[in-house]
Amino acid sequence: MDSIAKFLQENGRHLLLFGGKGGVGKTSLASATALWAAEHKTKTLLISSDPAHSLSDIFDQDLTGGQIVSVDGISKLSVKEIETAQVAKDYQPYLDKYPEYKFILGDSLELVPGMIDGFSVIDLNRTFNLHSDFDLIIIDTAPTGHTLRFLSFPDFMKGTAMRLIQLRQKVGVFAEKLAGFFRRKKKEDKEGFDDPAEFMEKIKDWAIRTKNLLSNEKTTRFNVVTIPETLSINETARLINEINNYEIPIGQLLVNKIFPISTDCEFCKAKKIIQDHELKIIQERFKQYNPITIPFFKEEIHGIPSLRKLYKIFLPEI
Repeated sequence: MDSIAKFLQENGRHLLLFGGKGGVGKTSLASATALWAAEHKTKTLLISSDPAHSLSDIFDQDLTGGQIVSVDGISKLSVKEIETAQVAKDYQPYLDKYPEYKFILGDSLELVPGMIDGFSVIDLNRTFNLHSDFDLIIIDTAPTGHTLRFLSFPDFMKGTAMRLIQLRQKVGVFAEKLAGFFRRKKKEDKEGFDDPAEFMEKIKDWAIRTKNLLSNEKTTRFNVVTIPETLSINETARLINEINNYEIPIGQLLVNKIFPISTDCEFCKAKKIIQDHELKIIQERFKQYNPITIPFFKEEIHGIPSLRKLYKIFLPEI
């Protein structure tokens, strides 16, 4: 598997995703990578799709609001924390345009469980193309469970859209009457409505484009973050299996929070023994992903200096 640095040295724009179990340090490592890239002359956009945003704390700057914000003092680095309410607003007009779908989905996309997370991943393709002035886009994903739903949504929506299109073709006359029922207009409203099948075709197209972006070996890498603990290792295995099922190229496996070899702390010594055992399992189980170990920092990752200290552990000077 390519290292992050080697992959980013290849020509063209790139998309990096960081994922793993909650609490393993995804956001810190994604942020450190973004800073490293920006300080090596790559115009970079870091996006958090985790509902529990923490980029503001890591960069010690207010980055909230769902807009692209430049990081103070780093000219080539910008950050965006995705707000689910804004995603809903962006796609709500499509639902409003086809009233019959409200009979199935309700009046708002926010009311449908998982729908906003789903449209967030479909929004990836739009984001990648809309912000073409950025050479690199890095996605700090939510914990594994959310991420798996996140990754499965393009296939789910593609299949759902195709089934609904086929169903509508079979019951065409009835569908027209049903659409007419939901689209009763006021007399003064003379503007017609589009065919609702167009909405399903549009969703299918979005899903296919997103799937193609995520599976593009020249463009995309998914970097998996874990820690040397049994639960995290098992969750990592499930995540890697699903990533491979979706044919998304895997980049690096980053093993975070490793205790130091020499310490006077009895607790740390005991943890180190356990970690050494788990690290052997990681090295054997995931050797094809060339695991990289990253030490457990005694201080919090907070501010640019600590991010620089972190990226020097797993990213080279160029």
